[in-house]
Amino acid sequence: MSDEKIIVGKINGFHGVRGFIKVFSETRPREGILEYSRFFMKQGNEWITLEVDGRQKHNKHVLLKFEGYDSRDAVEPLLGQELYISREDMPELEDGVYWLDLYGLKVINHEGVELGEIADIFETGANDVITVKGAKGEMMIPFSMEYIVMEINLEEGYVQVDWDEE
Repeated sequence: MSDEKIIVGKINGFHGVRGFIKVFSETRPREGILEYSRFFMKQGNEWITLEVDGRQKHNKHVLLKFEGYDSRDAVEPLLGQELYISREDMPELEDGVYWLDLYGLKVINHEGVELGEIADIFETGANDVITVKGAKGEMMIPFSMEYIVMEINLEEGYVQVDWDEE
């Protein structure tokens, strides 16, 4: 049983007087954070567990309320804190991979040439893009499963792409 913690958001404000907090969600889609029923927060060297007592999407904000935090005064000390989930609470994906599993993987092209390692992933609208850092510097490659990505092999630690070295 894994106790790995994954960051999924940050508390960035309050909503009302009954203990709801605004959360900047790192999940995709952003509303995906509302599916979790418990979160973890770091306090010094310890993890504290926060059980969800309420959740909602309000305009463009994601709102959460935790058990035992029933007023704005109670949640004010949480402002700026990062929220984590346990890796074991993440749903199994039928198809695809979690971005967090791609960081650090080797990227090789269709000719078997190692281009570097995945250092970053970001959204652009049309396609996600991976930033690959290698001996020749940094390059950005569209992360298109349809046209560019040929294979993702988590067990052997690589992503193969249809991309030239230069």
